[in-house]
Amino acid sequence: MEGQDGDREGKPEMNEIQKPSKKVRIVKTIVKAYFVGALAGSFAHIVTAAEKLGGQGVEALAAPFMIDGLAIIGMVMRSDDFSKRTNKIGFILQCVMGAFSLTMNVIAANSLYGVLFGVALVSCFVLAEWLKDQIEGREVDLRAAAELKAAKAAEEAVKIQLALEAEEAAKRAERNEKERARRAAAKVKAPVRKLRVA
Repeated sequence: MEGQDGDREGKPEMNEIQKPSKKVRIVKTIVKAYFVGALAGSFAHIVTAAEKLGGQGVEALAAPFMIDGLAIIGMVMRSDDFSKRTNKIGFILQCVMGAFSLTMNVIAANSLYGVLFGVALVSCFVLAEWLKDQIEGREVDLRAAAELKAAKAAEEAVKIQLALEAEEAAKRAERNEKERARRAAAKVKAPVRKLRVA
């Protein structure tokens, strides 16, 4: 029983490899909450900045959708589901709209703290967006280790197969050589026998 327990401890279960742990899921959820919070704060700041610049009603409310909304579209365009060209366009769009968002968040401020808070909001937005794609669970390492082990096993199997084939070829060559030698000896013995009979 102890040996079996040891094996269970040493070998990760398939569920552990395939499924992220609860802790990883919690951290990812917190990062998403930061992302949504920063987006909401930026939304409010952009509306305030738009009103400061003379925008009223719907005009001021539309500004965040035009700025942060396009930045989010650019972020989505950078995903692996799109082509490299689309990824590049998405990156440019996100950078341009991110600069606009930062500007509007600074304009909305009434004090030095407000400026720093606006910069922090945009930074939090960008950082949270980057972090959510970087956080990985232990299952990624376990999967990589399993794939490496499988690759090594396959390579070893190929080596063994090649060695067996080489050994079989050597034996076949040896048998052919013996057969040729036997036939050559038989050809030499045949005239000798004829001379003896004569």
